This record gives sequence, structure tokens and C-alpha cells, in this order.
Amino acid sequence: MVELAKIALEFVGVFLIVYLGYYFFIYKKAKRFDRKKMPTNIKYLVFKYNINVVKIGYKRVLKTLMFCDSFIVALLFSVTRFVDNIYIRLIIAFILIFPLFAGIYHLVAMHYKKESE
Repeated sequence: MVELAKIALEFVGVFLIVYLGYYFFIYKKAKRFDRKKMPTNIKYLVFKYNINVVKIGYKRVLKTLMFCDSFIVALLFSVTRFVDNIYIRLIIAFILIFPLFAGIYHLVAMHYKKESE
């Protein structure tokens, strides 16, 4: 039971560190929507799912993706913490990161598509 609490605390700690990093380094600097300067994750949603960022709200989409990215990093950290070998841990994280990003971004895009209709 104590081990489960440690894992949950590590997850929350990593989540908060990554989220606050995104908040201070990306969200605070974002002024207005600019097609040329938008982050890669928003470009992915715009080009793949044809999301209208202006209609939904640039800051709102950015905040949602900050939350999702922080969740993905914390989840990868928690899942791979059981592997002691750093090379195997990196390989597992590399294999898991693409399906996680694709799946969660797909859910976010479907949510915004349904909301904008």
C-alpha cells in the first residue's frame, strides 16, 4: 500500500513539474494566435483533424494540450520506473510515446470537433 502511494505521489510530482514548466515557458509567452508561430502540437491538430483554433480559442486549446502532454510524460515516467536498465527504459518509453500521443490527441480532436459543431 505504501508503494502504491509512492507511485501516485511521483506521478503527481512529475505531472506538476511538467505542467508548471509548460505554463511558465509556453503559455505565458503565448499572446495571440499566429499560424507561423503556433506550437507543433497545435499544428498537428490543425492539419490532421482540421480543428478551427480561432473559433475554439487558442489559449483554451493550448491549455488542454499542456494538460495532456503533462499527463503523458507523467504516465510514461510512472510506467517505466520499474525498469532498472536505462537503455531498456528508454526503448520502452520510445515505443509507448507515439501511441499515447496519437490516442490522446485523437480524443482531444474529437472532443473539439464535436464541440464546434
